[in-house]
Amino acid sequence: MRFITVLLLGAALAFGQEALNNEGIIKLVKSGMSEELIVNVIKQQPGSYVLGATELVALKDAGVSEKLIAVMLEKGKPAAAAAVPAPAAATESARKNTAVHGPGLFYKKGGEYFELIQEEVEWKTTGAMRNVASAGIVKKDLKGNIAGASSRNFLQNPMEIVIAPPSGMSINSYVLLPMKATKTDRGFNVGPVNKKSGLAKGAIAFGVEKVGDGQFRIVLPTPLGPGEYGILAVAPSDAASAAGKMYTFRILL
Repeated sequence: MRFITVLLLGAALAFGQEALNNEGIIKLVKSGMSEELIVNVIKQQPGSYVLGATELVALKDAGVSEKLIAVMLEKGKPAAAAAVPAPAAATESARKNTAVHGPGLFYKKGGEYFELIQEEVEWKTTGAMRNVASAGIVKKDLKGNIAGASSRNFLQNPMEIVIAPPSGMSINSYVLLPMKATKTDRGFNVGPVNKKSGLAKGAIAFGVEKVGDGQFRIVLPTPLGPGEYGILAVAPSDAASAAGKMYTFRILL
């Protein structure tokens, strides 16, 4: 068995004489090599990976595990370099993203803030939404579905999300929900609110920390585990069903 492992490692290293890329990792996975062996190859070999939202979804669809994707993300981080004065234009561009501007939901990455992408969600409830509890959930069950098996917002722990409610909404209107993913869509089922705890059944409890004028950072008692999540803003309505927008994200590790 050790001899076979050495042969596989030798083959992987031979494969990695040139910088590995997304396609190379997919080939290693499809060759049947163990996840542990591929992790070692990624760490030891030079690599040039494209890891935007579209590429991450393609890797996942090709069978590349989230553990391997996380190692690729870590490998792709630039090494610390000596400080070099940045051009004035570049410095100004970076400065624009170091704070939250305008209403919406934003996540922090590398010291900069980026807006979370929203998705179309169809929801329905067993009762009208005019009775909204303090946590932002109706007093009846609320169900919803989003097309697609995965969000295109990929986050890693420790994550930081800032909510800046638009005019007419408050931070209490936002609900953090785990989502159950299938091959075709993602769904959630939440409510009603527990009168003792004040938390809706199925929702994830979180605290908030004011970080600016009308801006609040989500504070979680424990980090979220890998999986699909959504943040829904619930406003009073007489409707029993509707279509709207939902902020979604996927935790890799």
